[in-house]
Amino acid sequence: MDHLVLICVLFMASSAIGLKITPVSEVDLNRLVMEQLKNPVKRTAEARHCQPSCPYGWVQFDGRCFSYFGYSMDWAAAEAYCINLGGNLASIHSENEYQVVKALVRAYDPKEQETWIGLSNCQKKNSWLWSDGNRYRYSKWNNKEPNHSGGECCVHINYGCKFQFVVKVISLLLLTQF
Repeated sequence: MDHLVLICVLFMASSAIGLKITPVSEVDLNRLVMEQLKNPVKRTAEARHCQPSCPYGWVQFDGRCFSYFGYSMDWAAAEAYCINLGGNLASIHSENEYQVVKALVRAYDPKEQETWIGLSNCQKKNSWLWSDGNRYRYSKWNNKEPNHSGGECCVHINYGCKFQFVVKVISLLLLTQF
């Protein structure tokens, strides 16, 4: 079985309703991730009731929390692991979110090995679904992908710099309700 790296993602309740999202540079997103990893905020029980925040050592972006773990498992086992933690494999809905996830992977794995996300079409060919139930709208496929080579039906990022369609993994993303 291949080695697998796990990134967890938590949703946060957000008081930022109505905020306009503006594009930010990859450099800014890399800096955001590195700052949060180097200076994690310690949170008290009282603080959790005042303001939504991520668990200690996680990275916050756009109402979600991301963290990285190293494990070895296939897509189904990774999804089961995520469900056991109260979530699912991560869904990615924008270029900025994609770049934050990539920055987090780079922070722990400078080689940027393959990283599972929750996108699959294992139930029905060409019917893409996020494992957390979110609608599939954002994609970043490599050329000639998806190609279903070898019966592949699950997706990971970091093949080149875009999503690649594969079954076996080296890394994992997790999406969890916070």
